[in-house]
Amino acid sequence: MRLEDVFEGVSLSTSKTWEEIRDINIQDISYNSNRCSKSHIFVAIKGETVDGHRYVRGAYDRGTRVFVVNSDVELPEDAIKIFVEDSRRTLSKISANFFGHPSRELKIIGVTGTKGKTTISNYLRLVLNEAGFNAGVIGTNGIFYNDVAEITYNTTPESYELQRILRNMADNGVEYVSMEVSSSGLMMDRVSDIEFDLGIFSNISHDHIGPKEHPTFEHYLRSKAKLFELARHGIVNADDRFAHDIIAYAQCPIDTFSILEGSDFQAMDIRLSDSIDYLGSDFICKTRKGSFKYRICSPGVFSIYNALAVIAASKYLGIEEEVLLHTLKNAKVDGRVEVLPVLNYASVILDYAHNGVSLQNILNTLKEYRPNRLICLIGSIGKRAKLRRKELGDIAAQNCDICVLTSDNPDTEDPMDIIDEMAESFVGSNCQVIKEPDREKAIYIAIKIAQEGDIVLLAGKGHEEYQLIDGERIKFSDRSTAIQAGKRLLEQKKGIYTKRNDIV
Repeated sequence: MRLEDVFEGVSLSTSKTWEEIRDINIQDISYNSNRCSKSHIFVAIKGETVDGHRYVRGAYDRGTRVFVVNSDVELPEDAIKIFVEDSRRTLSKISANFFGHPSRELKIIGVTGTKGKTTISNYLRLVLNEAGFNAGVIGTNGIFYNDVAEITYNTTPESYELQRILRNMADNGVEYVSMEVSSSGLMMDRVSDIEFDLGIFSNISHDHIGPKEHPTFEHYLRSKAKLFELARHGIVNADDRFAHDIIAYAQCPIDTFSILEGSDFQAMDIRLSDSIDYLGSDFICKTRKGSFKYRICSPGVFSIYNALAVIAASKYLGIEEEVLLHTLKNAKVDGRVEVLPVLNYASVILDYAHNGVSLQNILNTLKEYRPNRLICLIGSIGKRAKLRRKELGDIAAQNCDICVLTSDNPDTEDPMDIIDEMAESFVGSNCQVIKEPDREKAIYIAIKIAQEGDIVLLAGKGHEEYQLIDGERIKFSDRSTAIQAGKRLLEQKKGIYTKRNDIV
């Protein structure tokens, strides 16, 4: 593609005349100097900890001669410097140009909120596929379409990656894409050049506030609301205390859903299952066109809210009622209130709950099943959102009988420092605390101490298949670790019983 076409619509200045460079052939764009080569553009992005301007020479040495920068950098004479006000915003624009604006060929549904994004976006993909459409999903659990699966390291990938993925989806017959849109993705202009047909707001709470995230809650809220400046239509949870702010910021028509407030899609006559063997809920959804009975195989009021968002979106998209009923009845998402086949005398639940609101929701739900004891394994991420540690500790101390404090992506922090900070919440509480920084050992402990009728919640990582330690992603799975721990424990108990029988 010609350089002039790549930069269509971008305000810029250059180190060489436009006539000299406009017809240069561009084969790719990179924001990582290690991936650069001849005929690439290198976009120098300044982040919280890494400044891409420091790596321009590395990109030059790999053959790159075109550089997008915010400020002047020292490079040999044959380098072409393209100066822009915001290189991250420019990366979004030129990536969309380079890949031919694929979102215009797809119907894009964006889901934002503190919690519920993964469940809603994955449920929507299931509904759309069941309705006969080719649908893909982008989010925390990964990228999935047709037979393709990619790992994501950010809930919302960088703008270049998003445009590349959407181009591949469009070229391979995908019609709809449901994607999680994080506040960081909105704040960092990763989605600024995606045309959303529909935006969904699930909820918002005080989270992701810190040095590397949002400076204030107001900033966090405003970032979420940006989705409704980009979408053609919006769907908003009317029960959320900040729903009015989201609607006020919106520049598109809005439908609402709720349980408490009046709305376009309101859940009534909610009935939660009373058996841990069936984690489900039934409710009536009252709409402008009548009332419909739904069943979902996920417990808790928060699950009803997720289902309502899917119902509202499906109605807007014209999905038939029978398809919606059938899909919601059977829909599940890995790592979200997932019952693991571990013990035959106690229940082991895997969930992604990693902030105060999500942990409170899942614990409230599990308490409704009246366990003998509620055992929770939890940690908190290193280097970010330190207030989250106290929130998690306070909630576990108030709701659990036993809490195993352990590592959860400690990164470069000492896991015991994080654990000790969380342990302060348990001073004076009736909750027993066990400290074990090795997550594998901690999971074994949580399962080993379980007794008849107990519920063990493994919280924080859900679907994740890694631990972030010293900047590296080390392969680790709560699911497989728990299953192996259960087998090991049951084998040990079987061995003890066999020995006793031999003696008898």
